[in-house]
Amino acid sequence: MTQDSRIAIIELLFLSLYMDDHLSLAEDDVLTDALASLGWESDHPRERFIFSAFASAREAYADFEKAQAYFVTRADLIRKDGCEGKALTWLSRVLAADGLTASEKYFLGRLEKHFYP
Repeated sequence: MTQDSRIAIIELLFLSLYMDDHLSLAEDDVLTDALASLGWESDHPRERFIFSAFASAREAYADFEKAQAYFVTRADLIRKDGCEGKALTWLSRVLAADGLTASEKYFLGRLEKHFYP
């Protein structure tokens, strides 16, 4: 896994958290596991990245066209690096931690179709 695909997965994780308009403790626990499992290989601290990534995901989510571009850009990078399975696994685990809403199911389905056309 490249650092770029790792970043893209984390950014999609953050975007996905906005799908049901709340972050539950169950999601937070699994998100913490995902971040630990994905690791971090950068000279810049992961915590600094996390703050900016949450902000950019929140900003993208607020505008439909930005959200679409954000989604496609990250999904394309993950697909290019061959990390589709890892991305879908962690996104599914995080979102399913407190039960899947219709919007979360849609997000995962769209991502799967993007990865495996």
